[in-house]
Amino acid sequence: MNLNVYATQKQQIDALSQAIFDYIMQTLKTKSQIVIAVSGGKSPIPLFTKLSNLELPWEKITITLVDERVVAPEDLDSNENLVRTYLLQSNAQKAKFIGIISDINDAKKCLDNINNNIKTIDLAILGMGEDGHTASIFPNMPELDEALHTKNKYLITNPISAKYQRITLSLNGLVNISRLFLSITNEIKLNVFKESILSTNLSYPISYLLDKRDDISVYWH
Repeated sequence: MNLNVYATQKQQIDALSQAIFDYIMQTLKTKSQIVIAVSGGKSPIPLFTKLSNLELPWEKITITLVDERVVAPEDLDSNENLVRTYLLQSNAQKAKFIGIISDINDAKKCLDNINNNIKTIDLAILGMGEDGHTASIFPNMPELDEALHTKNKYLITNPISAKYQRITLSLNGLVNISRLFLSITNEIKLNVFKESILSTNLSYPISYLLDKRDDISVYWH
């Protein structure tokens, strides 16, 4: 596992954004288009702002979501809203965006749409909670076993410890992404990450991803 440690948030974001830039440019040497999946929450906002100003061929880039709450896209708790507000700005306005919520009253329809519309993801930027969740794969949720074993790319989850029904990449969906970046902050998350490397543990769902992918680039401050 490639753990990169930084003293400040700025140093972390500068290094992570540069690594993302380099991977996109390298990938576009052999592909005409690239698909990037991003996570929500408040933590990615500074990174989104940084990425939006990069001199990238954004017209060749499609942005989608690692996971989404089943709320209206304009809702303040929507990851789509977050991405449109902070990432699809400046230079990144030229990027294509594929959201998850197409009908707030029909999560199954949204699930079918995103599974059909997203065939391959080249790069994903993940986060992790202090409870060891990543994407919307939470400990103790009713769909945890399904999330860890389904072959489908996305599934519907109903976390006990978080608000809203979700649609999220499954473990299989995450494992099959070519390049994975994990951005984490604070000592609690670092300790959870280090414990999750040691063995799989249902209490820390991210441990199952770390078990299957030892090539994840981790950026911590």
